[in-house]
Amino acid sequence: MTYTYTAYSLTLRTPFPCPVLPIAPADAAPDVTVVYGHVPMNLAGSVAVDDSWGMGYCWQAAPRRFLLLTGLRAGRFLIEDGRMVIVERNPAAEDEMIVFHLLHSVMAAVMRQRGLLVLHANVAFTQVGTVGMSGKSGAGKSTTLAALLQRGCEMIADDIAVLRFGETGSVEVLPGLAQMYIWEDAALRLGLNLAGLASHPLRRRKTAVAAPAGTTGLPPGPFPLRAVYLLECNDVEQLCMSSLTGVEKFAALQECVYGPMLPDEHHGQFRLFSAAVEQVAVHRIIRPEGRWTVDEVAEVILDG
Repeated sequence: MTYTYTAYSLTLRTPFPCPVLPIAPADAAPDVTVVYGHVPMNLAGSVAVDDSWGMGYCWQAAPRRFLLLTGLRAGRFLIEDGRMVIVERNPAAEDEMIVFHLLHSVMAAVMRQRGLLVLHANVAFTQVGTVGMSGKSGAGKSTTLAALLQRGCEMIADDIAVLRFGETGSVEVLPGLAQMYIWEDAALRLGLNLAGLASHPLRRRKTAVAAPAGTTGLPPGPFPLRAVYLLECNDVEQLCMSSLTGVEKFAALQECVYGPMLPDEHHGQFRLFSAAVEQVAVHRIIRPEGRWTVDEVAEVILDG
């Protein structure tokens, strides 16, 4: 039995259910096919490797091929040419872990192989335009997104922001998953009811929250990306924001890129990255450690 869904404007066919994804028409031809099969432990001809994740996770990349090795609760994934995903389950694999990796690191690799630019960022559609929030773990990306949703904004993407060129050459964001993961303490501060909701497969103090409908009348995507906000915590007394330009802006946006950009894989990625540097405003927001500042962050973003 197979299942057909839509994700990031693509039709995805899988051998297992992915409840978080919208169901595609039964006769839709798949852009990406997921199958079970043998996946090697090493990728021949790999030109980029990251084995620093810990917990048994690592990846290896070559032009048009990407190998993801995960822990005992999932398995191995081989992504080829942005069209085929081969999954080899470990004996102790859990369905929720397979789906989690598929919808995050695997889909990010699929989109990169298809020539798109992937940022590690949450994205919201706001009254001042479409904005992304990026930063290290714990910086407040998902909490800020949740605060924006409470102010009538709409969720475009959580964790993975996929960028492409629009018809006029503008940099656009494709709609992503309709749920986000938020830390339990932050959710309680925001007044969210977490009863009965699933936990994050890897971080049990995070909870999966479906994106609520906002009040903006969200049009169908993609959405022109206006700005990216880099969130940081530091030993400061007051929240402060600065706008980045030149080399500093280039380097900051490069740090947001999700996964490797290989020169031999797709030259369009570098054109797209250059266009993002030129078109998208990049701001750094530094907030004080040790006190609740999410409301302030949200208001700064909505002030434009």
